[in-house]
Amino acid sequence: MNKKREDLNVGKDMTGEKILLTRTGYEDKKNRLKELVNVIRPQILKELSAAREQGDLSENADYDTAKNKQAKIEAEIYELEDILSKAKIVDIKKSEYIQLGSIVEYQKESEKKTRKVQIVGSIEANSLLNIPQIGNDSPFAKSLLNQKKGNKVTVITPIGNYEIKIISVKN
Repeated sequence: MNKKREDLNVGKDMTGEKILLTRTGYEDKKNRLKELVNVIRPQILKELSAAREQGDLSENADYDTAKNKQAKIEAEIYELEDILSKAKIVDIKKSEYIQLGSIVEYQKESEKKTRKVQIVGSIEANSLLNIPQIGNDSPFAKSLLNQKKGNKVTVITPIGNYEIKIISVKN
């Protein structure tokens, strides 16, 4: 049975302006911004100042390197400020249904091995973690949202469809 629950916090904000983040994802972004502004930016400003003291800036590799670092850091600060200003924190609710923040154990119909993923906001997805995080707007996540343990789901992707069974849902 594929029951849909409209009251779950999944999907994008109706305005298209909000960026969905789990509370952990939001805190990670906020902490990174704080580190950039309070630690890394001042370090780079010191490097720039030291490089300026070397004299001629036209052939000063240290100055060029520091300016490039500064540009990258300022761009990351701007991006993080933009993300945080548009963020909508989605708190994980106790539910049997898959939602943003859920850790889902599943099994492909064609395999015996089970796998786990966590569904997070697209901007915080990280496939390199022990339990890979996938963005809520990926085809796989879209197929899982609002499903529950025991459901068989057809995952629709651009390169073909496949069946999975949901083994467990942890919210």
